[in-house]
Amino acid sequence: MTRMENSFTQDLQSEIPHLWRFARSIAGTTEGADDLMQTALERALRNRHQFVHGTKLRSWLFAIVRNAQLDEYRKTERRGHHVPIEEWYEQASFAPAQEKYVELGDVARSIEGLRPEERDVLELCVFSGLSHDQIANQMGVAVGTVKSRLSRARQALAA
Repeated sequence: MTRMENSFTQDLQSEIPHLWRFARSIAGTTEGADDLMQTALERALRNRHQFVHGTKLRSWLFAIVRNAQLDEYRKTERRGHHVPIEEWYEQASFAPAQEKYVELGDVARSIEGLRPEERDVLELCVFSGLSHDQIANQMGVAVGTVKSRLSRARQALAA
């Protein structure tokens, strides 16, 4: 390390407390200030060849901190705030399952309250997905009978 680089590093170290207070004031949190300081110090060391000796190092470093904060702000604006999936899941609102459970129980009781032949036709049509012709063949009745039983079952459930 040359004498000039060594001098720059020592001067930089003496400015760290001032930089940290400035970073804390614009970041708002200790964690944000730490992140900002890390970014700013890395940029300062990487670009130390751009520093003009004889000018104020603190002003140059404060500009780096401010620009790093602006870059982070712009990145957040483009991407939006990051929220871990676990935290989002805890905050997300879901409809209570109890209401669906009660509704399902009501439907089951209504189906149980149908006459057996209407319930059988409804179950074959809705749950098994059979056509009217297939139900008629399976039950040994006319297609019209299947349609009328299905119609009465639907009317009873709708009431």
